[in-house]
Amino acid sequence: MIMERKSDRFEKALRRGPYLFHVHTDWTDGQCSLADYCVVAKNLGFQTLILTEHIRRKCSYDFQALLELAKEQRSVHGMEIIVGVEAKILPNGFVDVPEWVLPEIEILAIAEHAFQGDGFALADSLIRAFKSFHNAEFARVWVHPGLGLLKKAAPESLFQKALQAALENEVYIEFNLRHKLPPESLSSLIPSARAVIGLDAHSIEEVKALVEEVLYREGNVVSAAWNERGTHEDR
Repeated sequence: MIMERKSDRFEKALRRGPYLFHVHTDWTDGQCSLADYCVVAKNLGFQTLILTEHIRRKCSYDFQALLELAKEQRSVHGMEIIVGVEAKILPNGFVDVPEWVLPEIEILAIAEHAFQGDGFALADSLIRAFKSFHNAEFARVWVHPGLGLLKKAAPESLFQKALQAALENEVYIEFNLRHKLPPESLSSLIPSARAVIGLDAHSIEEVKALVEEVLYREGNVVSAAWNERGTHEDR
């Protein structure tokens, strides 16, 4: 019997839809509780809530307690809750997350916040990180992709190189609705099967403001993914 990987459960949630991805609660810098998000998500017709709470190597909150809360809220609200973390990329491809947390998560969201170095160093670090977690049980998502590269005025060719490395190493790419990333010029390079629609939401109000766009975009991604799969199977 083949055991299901955590990344498999994440992929099924994306293809089944609708889902809310990239949500921050009041455990970190969000304004609303997990219970509040569950109520709103269910009322809006979403089947899955996907958390990506911020984390550092020195975790400032009880991560095990968060996992227990997610388990409790799954039961209370009868909806799927997937727990991931959003961690900063560090020089040389390291990611700002405690080693002991990695076996507990279903998603590692890799971000570019406050990177110390130029655009070339950032791109190199991203590529190293994408490669180093290739065999991980958890899914990996490049969130608000290129946010740091753009701030450092990195050339688009460098962005494209990092994007190609992400896709080659089966990293999902977030279409971030808050920051409108990735740039439109690179969006066509991303297969629908590797695309994730992300809110980067810190409140229920932000979820409600984006709900129509989320549902529309997720529907398009799922349809395109099925078409891509059919075209591939016909060859």
